[in-house]
Amino acid sequence: MKPAQRLTSWLDIRPGEFPTVALCFLGAFFVVGMMILGRSLREALYLGTFDVKTLPYITTAVVVLALPTIGTFSKLMARYGAQRVLRYAVFLFAMGLLALWPVATQNASAVVVFYLWTALGAFVLTSGFWVVTAEFFPIRRAKRLFALISAGGTIGALTLGTSIKPLIKQIGLVQMIPALIGLVGLFLLLQVLLPARKDMDPKEKEGERTSTRESLHLVWRNEHLRTLASIVFAATLASTLLDYQFKEQVRASLQSREQLAGFFGSFYGWTGLISLLLQVVVTAPLLARTGVGTTFAVLPMVLLAGSTGLFLLPGLIAGTLARGADNSIRKSIFRSAVEVVYIPLPTQVRRKTKTFIDSLVDAAAEGAGSGLIFLCITLGGLPSKYLSILVGVSALGFLGLSRQIGRKYFETLVQQLRDKAEPERMLADARFEGRGLLTATFSRLGIAADLEARGLLPPSGAAKVSQAPVTPTKSTTLERIQSKNPTEVRKALMEKTDWNESHAETLVRLLAQKDLQDLVTHALVRVGAGGFHVLAGILRDENNDFVIRRRIPRVLAKVPIAKADEALVVALGDSRFEVRYRSAIALANRRKHGLPVSETNWKTGVWEALKGEVSRGKPVWELHRLLDETEPEEDDLVSERVGRRGELGIEHTFRMLALVLEPEAVRAAYYGILLENEKLRSFALEYLEQVLPADLKKGLWPFIGDLSDEQKRKTVRPIDHVVSDLLKTGATLFASDEERSALKELLKDA
Repeated sequence: MKPAQRLTSWLDIRPGEFPTVALCFLGAFFVVGMMILGRSLREALYLGTFDVKTLPYITTAVVVLALPTIGTFSKLMARYGAQRVLRYAVFLFAMGLLALWPVATQNASAVVVFYLWTALGAFVLTSGFWVVTAEFFPIRRAKRLFALISAGGTIGALTLGTSIKPLIKQIGLVQMIPALIGLVGLFLLLQVLLPARKDMDPKEKEGERTSTRESLHLVWRNEHLRTLASIVFAATLASTLLDYQFKEQVRASLQSREQLAGFFGSFYGWTGLISLLLQVVVTAPLLARTGVGTTFAVLPMVLLAGSTGLFLLPGLIAGTLARGADNSIRKSIFRSAVEVVYIPLPTQVRRKTKTFIDSLVDAAAEGAGSGLIFLCITLGGLPSKYLSILVGVSALGFLGLSRQIGRKYFETLVQQLRDKAEPERMLADARFEGRGLLTATFSRLGIAADLEARGLLPPSGAAKVSQAPVTPTKSTTLERIQSKNPTEVRKALMEKTDWNESHAETLVRLLAQKDLQDLVTHALVRVGAGGFHVLAGILRDENNDFVIRRRIPRVLAKVPIAKADEALVVALGDSRFEVRYRSAIALANRRKHGLPVSETNWKTGVWEALKGEVSRGKPVWELHRLLDETEPEEDDLVSERVGRRGELGIEHTFRMLALVLEPEAVRAAYYGILLENEKLRSFALEYLEQVLPADLKKGLWPFIGDLSDEQKRKTVRPIDHVVSDLLKTGATLFASDEERSALKELLKDA
C-alpha cells in the first residue's frame, strides 16, 4: 500500500472524498490562521494604544456593527448561494486590509478601524466557511470528517501563532499586515478551486430573500436552533469574561506592542497545538460514542474548573491555563459539535440562521460580557477575580443546555428523516435492479397498499377462492377433511363454519398443501384458543414439517389470545429464517389490528432476536430465501441470494426494530438504507446510531453501515465458520464434502 493510501486509510477518507476534504482542510488552515494573525495584531495594536479598561467599548462597537453586517451577509447567502457570496466577501475583506495597511499604526482612529475591520471579517468569513463546508457533507460524513477539517484550522492556529513572535523580530509589526493579506488571498484561491455541488436540491438553487428579523424569527420558533443559540451565547459570555481576566494579567506583565503581539501569537499557537491533539485523538470518537450532548458538556466543565482556579489563585499562570483550556476546547471539541448540530437542519434554514448564531449571537454575548465588565470593573471598582463567579454561573447554564441540545438534535434528526423519506419522491429517484426487488422488499413491509393507491404497483392480494355451490355429504367434517380426495377436502373447508378443537390437529397438517392454505388458515382462526396448543407445539418443534411451521405464524397473527403473541416472539429465535421472518410479520399485524399482546416483557425477546439475527454473518443473510415466494423454475437459489445482497435479512431486521422502536421512524430509516440517496442514508444511519444498543449496532453495521476499510477487514470471518453457521440454520442443503467446497468457493467470490 502506498504512503498516500495508508494515510487516507488511517484518516478514514473514503474513495472520491479526498479532493473536497483536502480543499476544506486547507481552507480551515487559512481561515483560522488569518483569524489568529488578525486577532493578535489588533489586540497588540489596541492594547498598546489604549488602556485595558476600554476593551468593553470596542467590543460593544463590534456588536453594534455586526448587526447590519451579518444581516446583509446572511441575506446574500440565502439569495445567491453560500459559495458565491463567500468568495466576494473574502475579496472585499482583502481590499479593506490593503487600504488599511499604510495607516494602521499612524493614529488611534486607524487602530480602532483596523480592530473593527478584522473582528467583523473574522465573524463573517469563519461562519461563511463552515456554511459552505457543511453543504458538501451529509451528517454521517460530517461526523467522520469535520474533526479532520477542523484539525486544519488548529494546525493553522499553531503555525501562525508560533510564527508571529519571530516574524515580528525579523520584519516588524506593521509588515505583518501584508502577511495577513496573503493568507486572505490564499483562502480566496481555495474557495475558487472548490467545485460546485453536484447533488444540490433544485429548491436550494432558487434565490430567497431573507432578513435579520427572519433569521431571528427562525431561531426563536425552532427549539433546536434556540437551544443552540443559547449554548453559543453562554459559551461566549463565559469566554469573554475569562478573556478579560486573562488580558488584564498579560497587560500587567508585558508593556510593548511587540511583546504583546509575540505573547498572544505564542499563546494562540500552543493552544492550537492542544486543539490539534484533541481534534485528532478525542473529538471524533467522543462524538460517535457519547453523542452531541456529552460532547458539548466538556467545555462548561472546563470553564467551571478554570474559573474556580482563577478565583482562588488569580495571576498570569492561572489566567493563562484557564483561558488556554477554554480556547483549546472551543476550537476543537466544541467547534466540531456545533458544526455537526447544524447538519440535520434544511439547507435554507441553515443558510439563514448559521451566520446569525455564529456571528451575531456570538457578538451579542461578547457585548453582554463587556457590559458586565463595565458594570463590575469600570463602575463598580471590583477586582477582576469576581468575574469568575459570573463565568461559573454561565458555565452551569451551559451545562444544563448541553443535556437539552442532545434531545433536540435527535428530534430534528428524526423529523428530517421522515420528511426526506417521502415514498413518492424517493421512489421516483430510486434505481432498483428490476421490479422484483421493489415488490420483494416494500410490499412485505406493508407499504404495498400505499403504492397501489398511487398507481405505482398493480393491485395485489390473495387469489379469491371460488364460491361455487357445494353439495353436502353425510360424512362427518373430520372424516371429510381427512379424506384423500382433494376435492372433498376443499368442499368441506368451504362449507364448514363451526370449527372446534377436535379439528385442530388435522387442519394444521393441511397447511402443508399450498392450494388449501387460505382456507385452512381461516378455519384454524375460527377454532381460536382451542387449537392454540397444537399450533404452538408444532411451531416450537424444529424437527416438525418445515412447510407447516413456516405457515403457522400467519394463523397466529389472527388468533385473539395473548399466548399467540408469546409464541410468535419465541419463534423469532427459530433456526429457520422463514419461520423467523413470518413470525415478525405476524407480530406486526397483531399490533396493527389491535389483537392481544403478551403481558410479559415481550420487547426483551425481540431485542434478543435482533442480536441473534445480526450475529449470523453477512453470507448467511445473502443466502436467506422464502420458499413460498419462489417459483418452481427458480432452482439456483444460492446465486440469487448473493445477487440480492441480503435484502431479506435487512427487511426482517427493520421489521423487528419497528416492533420495539417508533415504527414510522424505523420505516423511514429503512427507506434510507435501501434507496440510493446519500443524504437520506446518512440520516438513517445517524438515527440508528442514536437508538440502537452498542452490541446490536456493532452487529448490524457490517450489513448497512459506513465502515472504514479497516473496520470491514475486522468483520470478515473465516470461511469455515460461515459454512458451519449456514449448515446450522438449515437454510441450505450443502451436506457432502463436494457441496461444502463449492459453497466455500461461492462465498469467496461473493
